[in-house]
Amino acid sequence: MRSVFTFLEKRMELLYALQRNGYEARLHSYEYFVRKKKFVSIIVLSPEWNLARIKHVAWNFEESVLAVKQVEAIIRGIDPGIAIEIS
Repeated sequence: MRSVFTFLEKRMELLYALQRNGYEARLHSYEYFVRKKKFVSIIVLSPEWNLARIKHVAWNFEESVLAVKQVEAIIRGIDPGIAIEIS
């Protein structure tokens, strides 16, 4: 089963949801670079495999841990059935 993130509209919805929640985010096709004060995570969507990968930023780990939890909730709000891997 594919994720709804196959559609550009849903990827844009994720971008806007991140921004509404106080994050600066840059979308590059299926990748998002997310920051607060500093970079906090990288999101890679693989909608054909119904998968999202969220990567912590090691050099900003403390802020990254909280951000990743929030980002995961935002993603699940748009696609509750997606599998999420956090590293």
